[in-house]
Amino acid sequence: MGSGSPTAYLVWSILACLFFCFLIFHLWKYDRFQCLKWSESGRQPGAFKRFMSYTYIATLTLLVIFSVAYTFIKFKEGFIITLDGNIFPKPTELYAPSHKKWILPLLFLFSIAWACELITHWEELTFWLFLLHQGPKTRLWFDSWEFRVWLLGTVVAGLGMPLTTLISRRQLDTCQAWIFLVGSSASTMTTLLFLYVLARFPEFIRKVKADGGEPNVVMRLVMSYQLNVSALIASRHRITHPHSKSGRVMFRFLYSIPLFIIALDGVQGNHPINQDPFWSGASRCSNAC
Repeated sequence: MGSGSPTAYLVWSILACLFFCFLIFHLWKYDRFQCLKWSESGRQPGAFKRFMSYTYIATLTLLVIFSVAYTFIKFKEGFIITLDGNIFPKPTELYAPSHKKWILPLLFLFSIAWACELITHWEELTFWLFLLHQGPKTRLWFDSWEFRVWLLGTVVAGLGMPLTTLISRRQLDTCQAWIFLVGSSASTMTTLLFLYVLARFPEFIRKVKADGGEPNVVMRLVMSYQLNVSALIASRHRITHPHSKSGRVMFRFLYSIPLFIIALDGVQGNHPINQDPFWSGASRCSNAC
């Protein structure tokens, strides 16, 4: 996993910074950061929503720190030239001590950032399950089994990702691969479970509408569905399944599955994918370049 080129990490840094700036702009335009104030205490839904906002902000903040710092180190270390004339990004074990000492702390930051991301998406999944499973008798979120499942998943993610880094810390080159493997596996599993929510969502919207839900509530549910599947066929009285699931959920698969493949290759003996400059983002050229 250390085969990534400085330019690949530079792209990562730019995207992370742009995403972080967009989040700040969005929070400012939404309500001038008022939604982040911890004005409620105890087991209140408002406090819970703020906690989820904090985990997402923590995700982006730590990703920016990790990507920018790692990019700086990558550019400082540069490349090596092999005996056959090929040029590769310098392996982690050859880094200068002043740079190498920062790799493990940065990987811990990265694992914590991924843990916060998993917590946020797991909350989204379990809360939608809570809404879908509402029956005639109204249930409370904090007393539901979905909340207990989210709490369990939060503990597993919050401890599991940093523990992955701690256990694999002695091999820095494969440490990042293990982080990607565990994180992408959890992200892929969460996204697969979210397909169940999407399958039940049209029926849920029809039920809310039939029960006399407010038009703005129904519209927000429809928009949420559109964000996840990007194609929604609606008629006056019913909402059918989309022809294409090419929206937000698809993009989750587009980042989790490739990372899983690269990570799985990185923890095995041979690394045909990571050693390929096209798939790994590594730069390589020969004397003929």
